[in-house]
Amino acid sequence: MNRKWGVLGILLAVCLLALAVGGFALLPGAGPGASSAPQPVISAAPTASPVPAVSATPQPTPEPTALPAAARPGYPALGPFELEALSTERLPWGQGKQVNQLNQPVGSVAYQEKYAQYGGLFLAPEQAQPTVYLTFDFGYETGFSGAILDTLAEKQAQATFFLVGSYARNNPDTVRRMLDEGHTVGSHSATHKDMTTLTLSEARAEITGFNDEFGQLYGQRPAVFRFPEGVFSEQLLALAANKGMYSVFWSYATVDWDPENQPDPAEALQNALDAAHPGAIYLLHPMATNSEILGRLIDGLRAAGYTVAPL
Repeated sequence: MNRKWGVLGILLAVCLLALAVGGFALLPGAGPGASSAPQPVISAAPTASPVPAVSATPQPTPEPTALPAAARPGYPALGPFELEALSTERLPWGQGKQVNQLNQPVGSVAYQEKYAQYGGLFLAPEQAQPTVYLTFDFGYETGFSGAILDTLAEKQAQATFFLVGSYARNNPDTVRRMLDEGHTVGSHSATHKDMTTLTLSEARAEITGFNDEFGQLYGQRPAVFRFPEGVFSEQLLALAANKGMYSVFWSYATVDWDPENQPDPAEALQNALDAAHPGAIYLLHPMATNSEILGRLIDGLRAAGYTVAPL
């Protein structure tokens, strides 16, 4: 009896062993050559964004653009002119005291008719509304530039600034402010020499020297020019015109350039208001009196029906 139960136990053990082996064969990854060790999970490396290649060749500097000056209807077309055929007679400028029925100096009217063909502006072209153009000559920093710009900003008015080369070079913050606030910036020549005393080549350098440096510094080229001391010739007007520039003179000016001999503010203000006329170009210098009266001058011109604008 005991021998029978022993045989049954052996058979039972053999069956259990067979079942165990068969179950192992059904496990994932089991079989010949399969590894029982767990496989690590490897994340794909992120794909890097392509980096644009940097060119070793420097890019050219954009050509400076001309300032948006003298872009109103009525401005004469410019050149080109044959310079050798034109007069070199030295012509100093002053508007005189005699005026016409519009209060315009008759000297300005006569010279405008005579020299407009060469880009001369002794009066600005007529606009739909009577306009006065305030222009300032900047030969050096007088200490009033900031106050003048502050007043213009307060009055929401724009002016025209004619700079000598050294001023443009030595006062970048002020010049950039002029440009940023919508004023017209023009050339008063490279070195402020009487250009009628120069050779044609030297006179050309006074124009192109300023333009080239200003373009490099500020990315713009001026479109208006003012002769030092207002002294010019027919040939020099044409020279500036051939460079794409209008030559701006004035139809009102006063003795305001001497810092040690400034006019009385009340008298200066009244004279400037009394002189108003259509197309008026006012020549001013950045001195104490003009800085003091500028706001009242703008208010008075507007009250008289004039627009104040840049060239």
